[in-house]
Amino acid sequence: MNWKNILLFGSINGAMMAILMILNVISSVTEVGFVVAMLSFLAVILIPPFVLKQVKPTETSLIHLIPVAFLTFIIPVIGAAFGGPDMGPEWLVLIPLAAVGGAFWSLPFAGWNYFKGRGSSPEDE
Repeated sequence: MNWKNILLFGSINGAMMAILMILNVISSVTEVGFVVAMLSFLAVILIPPFVLKQVKPTETSLIHLIPVAFLTFIIPVIGAAFGGPDMGPEWLVLIPLAAVGGAFWSLPFAGWNYFKGRGSSPEDE
């Protein structure tokens, strides 16, 4: 998996989480109870990495996608969802915000992959 794919799939991961979070808010599942809300948040975090792993099994890594999903959920997704207004078209801003957040949290993984692969690439020999 190269560093460009890591950034791409981190971004897709974030966008999918934002879509699931919007569906979560629209369906009012978080208003049922605390346990149901926590389980729905856990589903929002874990569904995108596993879906991406099923779609592109050789190009994705759960070691990368799951931590990125948790970090993306904490900072851009849940923060914007709690601070956002009532449900309206402005909620669609959450999707690109989460996609950028996913790419941002993927930067350490992409940097590690880029610098790890530099020394062993055939171009350096």
